[in-house]
Amino acid sequence: MIAKVAYKEDHHFNFEIRGMHGEIDVTSVDPKGPNPKELVLAALCGCTGTDVVDLLKKFGVIYESLELTAQASLTDQHPKHFKSIEVSYYLRGVGIDIVQVVEAAKRSMHQYSGTAAMLARACPITYKVHINDEIVASDSASFASY
Repeated sequence: MIAKVAYKEDHHFNFEIRGMHGEIDVTSVDPKGPNPKELVLAALCGCTGTDVVDLLKKFGVIYESLELTAQASLTDQHPKHFKSIEVSYYLRGVGIDIVQVVEAAKRSMHQYSGTAAMLARACPITYKVHINDEIVASDSASFASY
């Protein structure tokens, strides 16, 4: 695994990962891309989201849509880092098996998500499962065997 960044100007970089390109920018006024911490949160959502999609398919759960958000609070002192992270899973659909959805999120946040496991060593991660705009479960990520 390798990532490459090239400096452009101010706090703006271009990145290349496996031939794919994007921008990273820490500028607060007119940024040209997400900042590094935002990319970490997006990576967390993508990692746990992949687990959940695979598990829901395995469990035979049918749903119309799945979205995830990750929100972090930062420390006040430098180096500013995550104090805590909250991940939310939003599923929509008719007749969704709540028990299986909660189990999928739990397995991701307690067993499978490598990104969550790494971040949980640095700060607490909590998560909530929303089905059709109703919170049906919440818990804290825990990777005891890690």
